[in-house]
Amino acid sequence: MTPAEFAATYGACARTVSDGTGIDSAVLLAQWANETAWGTAVAGNNLGNIRCSPTSFCQYASIDDFAAACIATFHNGFYNAVLAATTPAAQLAAIVASPWSGGHYGGTLQPFYDPVEVYEMTPGEDATLNRSDSILSGSRLRSKAVDQALIDIEKEVKAIASPPPATVDLTPVLNAIAAVKADVDALAAKVASLTLKAQ
Repeated sequence: MTPAEFAATYGACARTVSDGTGIDSAVLLAQWANETAWGTAVAGNNLGNIRCSPTSFCQYASIDDFAAACIATFHNGFYNAVLAATTPAAQLAAIVASPWSGGHYGGTLQPFYDPVEVYEMTPGEDATLNRSDSILSGSRLRSKAVDQALIDIEKEVKAIASPPPATVDLTPVLNAIAAVKADVDALAAKVASLTLKAQ
């Protein structure tokens, strides 16, 4: 897989494990990319090559099962330094220095982190998309306030979609915002028409 394909395929799993551990999702993707040769060697949904014994790797029925096992593994006491690290750089260094590594990662995971990090959103970008989703999925329409919110969100989404180089295709989000704006305009026109008839 390319880094983009790898991030798209396993990004949701990385975010689940991140929520359960506090480890940056791109750091997790970097470790898994190393362990699986960019997804070309995934056995039993075990992205992290978690061992069930000294001579065998665990097999999981689903990626969700792997995510739960991965969270438990990071909390087993051997990875306290990883959990205590507060920046991606410190987390990468702690994983490389962890008991499992023992030179396994060749001293660094940076060559795996850099290509996947560009596909992860910042907390601010994530908040913008969550606000968009909230409005687009049925929040009450409140005329001028909604119009302004849509304008603001559209600007923020366009900014996310076009950093140099663009890393996320947000065309569907922008199209959905445009559709909601058109619906709001049509509703406003109907209200105006009814108001005129009532006078």
